[in-house]
Amino acid sequence: MKASRRDFLAMFAAAGAATALPGIAMADEAPRKGGNVRMAVQNGSMSDTLDPAKGGHSGDWTKQFCVFNALTEFNGTLTPSNALADKLESTDGMTWHIGLKQGVHFHDGAELTSEDVVYSLARHKDPATASKAFAIASGFKEIKAAGKSELTLVLDQPNFDLPSVLGSSYFLIVKNNTKDFAKPVGTGPFIVDTFTPGGKFSAKRNPNYWKSGLPHLDTVEIIGLPDNSARVNAVLAGDIDICSLVDHRYAAQVKSNANVQLVANKLAIYTDLILRQDHPITGNPDFVSATRCLQDRKRMVNDVMQTYGVIANDHPVAPWDPYYLEGLPQHQFDLDKAKFHLKKGGLVGKSMEIYCQPGIAAAVEGAQFLQSFGAQAGFNFVIRQVPTDGYWSTYWTKRPITYGSISNRPNVGMIFQLFYSSKSPTNEAHWQNPKLDQLLSAARAEGDFNKRKAIYGDMQTLVHESAGTVIPVFDVILDGVSKKVRGYQSNPSGMNMGYRFAEAVWRA
Repeated sequence: MKASRRDFLAMFAAAGAATALPGIAMADEAPRKGGNVRMAVQNGSMSDTLDPAKGGHSGDWTKQFCVFNALTEFNGTLTPSNALADKLESTDGMTWHIGLKQGVHFHDGAELTSEDVVYSLARHKDPATASKAFAIASGFKEIKAAGKSELTLVLDQPNFDLPSVLGSSYFLIVKNNTKDFAKPVGTGPFIVDTFTPGGKFSAKRNPNYWKSGLPHLDTVEIIGLPDNSARVNAVLAGDIDICSLVDHRYAAQVKSNANVQLVANKLAIYTDLILRQDHPITGNPDFVSATRCLQDRKRMVNDVMQTYGVIANDHPVAPWDPYYLEGLPQHQFDLDKAKFHLKKGGLVGKSMEIYCQPGIAAAVEGAQFLQSFGAQAGFNFVIRQVPTDGYWSTYWTKRPITYGSISNRPNVGMIFQLFYSSKSPTNEAHWQNPKLDQLLSAARAEGDFNKRKAIYGDMQTLVHESAGTVIPVFDVILDGVSKKVRGYQSNPSGMNMGYRFAEAVWRA
């Protein structure tokens, strides 16, 4: 079965996502000032952070966008517009001239200057920062202030996707020399009141926000609530206003509630099965091929995801992305072919553990499918379901077979660089492919869209054929939103309105 743009649009319409998404105010309804909105996100642990360099999930990023701004931002499309940057220009993709907006101040009254931006970008290059954007920032060859509101960023290779990169959460702008992120100041729409990792984040309106008329709310609260049913029950009972990430099993229940609306989000988010390529079994190409043949993608979409999903093809580019490669042969569910590869690789009768956790969409069910189908094909998959808390630091990518949960990024280049380039510390499957590294550099250096798309197509083919990640489906993210909340809508750049819901919504 081939997943195309047409297939996705048909599915999305069937899911009830029309142009006027639930939660959007009517055209004649003016935003109202005041009030508080409470959101529950699916992540919550002692590793929660307000440091943009270390944010690891949508809960972190949503809180960080309350406090900080980036140089660029995404407003309803995947084309970035200027935010703190008033100018972002380059003729060769390598040397970028950045001019800052005038009159922007941090929460403590200090004016935003080029030194703040230089510090915010350069800190990711320091190994001591332990930034998740280290692989990206290592390409920042020189970052230099050229006056109070001007700076130059020189890359080691051309990258015409840089404006998109600078709109991501990692590159939110912090105040010069900030080291303590327990209660940081930013230029964002809200000022931190309280923050407890694994607990509650609360913030109050920034009265001097540089965007006229925003935010609408007086206060915002975000809590981590990993239990899916507890999160849904909380929004149905009115204890919270927004339930981020409604598990597909509860979609019908939320949809039928008179006080809550179900919002479907078109995002390139996926759960992947990670097969480490430095292990003798999971690194065997026949094992990878067999595992891909054991994915019943159609059943996953229909039964597990309740039709709120789109079949994927073992590469990270979604069918609606402008860089998507049409015509790539779809990997099919095929027990006989799986048996062939297991026998060819000398793997029949072998056993491996699969580590999964309930906080990752469809991971437990995917492991159960794999265990059942693997037994029929002659391989013993042993499921190890572990707690959500601590999974990412203890198990993810550290065992031969684990599940990952990848949020969408502003452009496909970032996905390939973070999760597939050879030097990236977040290369999930430890898959080393010099050709992909070369293609990534070539794509970013190419100023012509059609030529760049062709190169990204070659990268999709490489990952599809030989990488150690199995991507069965793309998820349709569902949110439960109280009808008392206005202005909430999907943003293709990320969950929770591109992580910026707090800036835009208001109470009826």
